[in-house]
Amino acid sequence: MKRKVALGLLALLAAYVGYSYLRIRRTLAAADLPPIPLGVELRYGDPNARDPYTVVVLGDSTSQGIGADTPEETYGAVVARRLAGEGRAVRLVNLGVSGANAGNVLRDQLPQLESLDPDLILLSVGANDVTGWTPTEEYAGHVRRILDSLADTEAAVAVLDVPAIVAAPLLPLPARLVFDVRTHSYNRELRELIEGRDRVTLVPIYEETREPFERDRTNFSADLYHPSSKGYKLWAEVVLGALR
Repeated sequence: MKRKVALGLLALLAAYVGYSYLRIRRTLAAADLPPIPLGVELRYGDPNARDPYTVVVLGDSTSQGIGADTPEETYGAVVARRLAGEGRAVRLVNLGVSGANAGNVLRDQLPQLESLDPDLILLSVGANDVTGWTPTEEYAGHVRRILDSLADTEAAVAVLDVPAIVAAPLLPLPARLVFDVRTHSYNRELRELIEGRDRVTLVPIYEETREPFERDRTNFSADLYHPSSKGYKLWAEVVLGALR
């Protein structure tokens, strides 16, 4: 009897996993998100300014801006535009790459900073480490090396913590709950890594955006995972609030 019950439960679990996988595939296929090119560079304010305030964005798909309608509606672009509205010329360089984890940022994106002379660096990375099962210690080690390297620049650094994956409707609830436990572990590490560092600010994306994203699905793009243009605008407001 116990064997039959166990086999029945396993069959139900397999059916649930299969259904969830097909639902995710169908949602992603139907989303047809607008293309956001890599390496976007934008200017706001005086286009002829010789020494603009340079903002560089590092990180994963949320930094690249997947889910936004245009490159001008990514969170980095919104931040840069708002800074330009305060009377300065601003240059935005977006080095974010969809799918990147902290190790990718360390190896592939940091070397590109040498020629950019940034004044402000925005970093959002960790979601792919959470869902890719990177051990917390390995993630923390990569971020530590990233922050150590950024300390050699004169730039201010804003580090966005890992967002609330638990709010993403695309994923089945059990996966979201497991990823939420991992997210909290990562964010604790981030707080410890940033504490006491000069010119480094932690941006509480998880705390400030979880409830609005859970309450209003229009903050998500059509794939029900990445933020929409509206969602990225909310992210930008949290970034600007932390910087101020």
